[in-house]
Amino acid sequence: MYITCRIPIVILFVVFHSLSMAQTRYEYTHQQMGTQIGLVFYDNNRDMARADSIAQLVFNRIDALNNTLSNYLPQSEINKLSSSSNIKVSVSDDLFRLLQISGDFSSDTYGAFDITLGPLIELWKEARKNRQVPATTEIRTAQQRTGYANLEFPMVNVVRLTQEGMQLDVGGIGKGFAADEAISLLKRHGINAALVDMGGDVTVSGAPPNKEFWTLGFSYYDKNGKEVFQKIKLKNQAVATSGDLFQYAVIDGKRYSHIINPKNGMALSNNIQVSVVAPNGAMADAYASALSVLGIGEGRKIVEETADLEVFMVEDVPGSYQQWNSSGFLKYIVVD
Repeated sequence: MYITCRIPIVILFVVFHSLSMAQTRYEYTHQQMGTQIGLVFYDNNRDMARADSIAQLVFNRIDALNNTLSNYLPQSEINKLSSSSNIKVSVSDDLFRLLQISGDFSSDTYGAFDITLGPLIELWKEARKNRQVPATTEIRTAQQRTGYANLEFPMVNVVRLTQEGMQLDVGGIGKGFAADEAISLLKRHGINAALVDMGGDVTVSGAPPNKEFWTLGFSYYDKNGKEVFQKIKLKNQAVATSGDLFQYAVIDGKRYSHIINPKNGMALSNNIQVSVVAPNGAMADAYASALSVLGIGEGRKIVEETADLEVFMVEDVPGSYQQWNSSGFLKYIVVD
């Protein structure tokens, strides 16, 4: 479904030797949304059939969201909406909620996060494939069909796209949104300690048995070019890592990312990596993309005025390495 790539978050597991009343750990995988999804949860009930059934419900929910949100499926709900301009379109609860959340994040990041960038994403996808930077006129033409302000909500479950030729693309938030839905479903079935890994975007609920947190980790490069592995601890939160340090194509000697800057229509080339801890997957997902666009200079202002958002950022520009983290990020670091 999605071409948006993430830098993997490593999940560190502990095997528990338990008493008779201890919870049982279950682990599953599923292929969807263009990635392998990992699901881990703990349950007091040692019934494997029950656990399998719950896991299947989770994956069915994600499959249903894929059918709604995929821009690769011609008949998906989001594609049908994209093909309907200047008319009021009734949409499902899922799509309406996601579009509203996305609009809020766009506003809160001053447009750095934007799900209307489909025309630019397609343009740069071809550019990376053909190893040729789009002409300025092509970028400007594609930009004319973008802009989150062109997404209107006249009433509940009704959406209108006010610009011809728009193409919505929720690759920068869809996986986080799906992970949140999975966690919510698990809680409704009495599962309160769970982890959902959407191919690098990780959302967790309560901690595993006998533990205070889930232990995860990510890698980054320090100013000496040495890879550093950083462990972090989370519960009832999400983490996403994004940027162009790893996901890029080199065209005419310059690197271009899969992430697009909505303001100028250009693919990123700022050598950045951003790790975001947020209360839920959708927020972590969206802000990881937005802060990659903004960089440390502009991004730290957004972070400082946003509640419950903690961030670690690295800009590995040759000759001008920068590293910054919000003060609250330090409380999530695991000290061995």
